[in-house]
Amino acid sequence: MKKISTKKRLIAGLGLSFLLALSPVVAASSGGHGSEAAPAKAMSPSETIKAVINGNDQFTGHHDNQYYEAYQKGQIPNLTVITCSDSRVHTPLFGMDPNNNIFIIRNIGNQIKNSEGSVDYGVHHLPTKILLVMGHSSCGAVKAAMGDYSSETAGIKAELNDLSDLIIKDSDEDFNTLWTKNVEINVDYQVNYALHHYSAKVNAGEMVVVGAVYDFNDHYGKGRGALVVTNINGYTDPNVVMQHPVLKDLEKSAIVNHVSSRAPSMLQ
Repeated sequence: MKKISTKKRLIAGLGLSFLLALSPVVAASSGGHGSEAAPAKAMSPSETIKAVINGNDQFTGHHDNQYYEAYQKGQIPNLTVITCSDSRVHTPLFGMDPNNNIFIIRNIGNQIKNSEGSVDYGVHHLPTKILLVMGHSSCGAVKAAMGDYSSETAGIKAELNDLSDLIIKDSDEDFNTLWTKNVEINVDYQVNYALHHYSAKVNAGEMVVVGAVYDFNDHYGKGRGALVVTNINGYTDPNVVMQHPVLKDLEKSAIVNHVSSRAPSMLQ
């Protein structure tokens, strides 16, 4: 059994309903029909603001005052997510309304340390029992950390330095295969960081740390847009991951379709 931490954290009794939503991307805003999505285009500043205001007006036009009633006394999210700032990674992929359900923190490379205070808030002050570390295929931050980023700004370099220290740079593997492996290595590292940083909650069975890759390139052969679980509480062996209690509410076929084989296929 492969595990990152030597301390067992295979916690029973946490079959949380959120993970029923582990499925290929649901384009919630378009009624689930991904083929309707139009390619993004460059817009002028005025066009961008117009789109933002009109889009929000469309949203509020479909939600009456009662929709916001649950907002009045605070937030009650079920899930804390640390993910990448990449614009291709979006919250509707969970197939549920992110409002008041998902406390999401984003930075380049989905790194806990770079946004530790925000993650702390989600873990310690909100009723979330899942901390989801979500990397993604073709992560630009991981790719940058694999090469020379010395010409970047001081801020970017500061956020890439930890990534650069943990990923594999020299290998006989195809670059794209190594790139995907490094995305997983980063997710594993962030999960392990969380297990140590939030060990009291994890050991008490109050929280589960899940690592996953949002694979919009179909590198894992599970379909474009699949959310692939790669790590639960430091366990990365797929046979162990598939038996974790947090996945108990999923059908067996869904578990198989959404757990990493730890052997990403050769990338395009």
